[in-house]
Amino acid sequence: MKETEIQISDINEGNLRDIPASCRGCVYWEFPKEFEKAAQEKKENQRDLALEEKKREWFVKTLSEFGTCGKIVFSQDKVVGYAQYAPAQRLPQVGEYGSKNLGKIEDGVVFLSCLYISDAEFRGTGIGGTLLEEIMEDLRRRGFRAIETFACRSGSNNPSGPMNFYIRHGFHVKDKQNPQFPLMRRFL
Repeated sequence: MKETEIQISDINEGNLRDIPASCRGCVYWEFPKEFEKAAQEKKENQRDLALEEKKREWFVKTLSEFGTCGKIVFSQDKVVGYAQYAPAQRLPQVGEYGSKNLGKIEDGVVFLSCLYISDAEFRGTGIGGTLLEEIMEDLRRRGFRAIETFACRSGSNNPSGPMNFYIRHGFHVKDKQNPQFPLMRRFL
């Protein structure tokens, strides 16, 4: 695939509907009990408008308390990717990964909960790296010191992505408490 021109926009109240459909109602990080209940009750592809509303409310509150907490990637007005980041305290699912070394917002550390190129045609084109660089630049401007995420050691089946992607972008393994999903960190 030739180089694609993209536009990356901060998530705000006006563009929440542009979040990829598969992510709009995913509350894995924000409301793990509701996510699990919905997964047990519904077929995987069935949209849950109540979860979409919970996600919208989470974004509105996080935007007001923290500021920019996500980005959407467009290519020719088509949504092709998405990322979400916030203080780990705003993402209760983080505690389920078992890391005792998770950075805190008061220490200048932000957690990247999702970096997803939603359109398979655009995966492997460098857009994920560009999106990650945009996030890190945003956090640097705001005075943060580091970014962390849980990355999948054995593949890409994880909301934030594969471990080798993060290593290529300057992250290191900070904590191996969860051997399948180690905590990765990059100083900004």
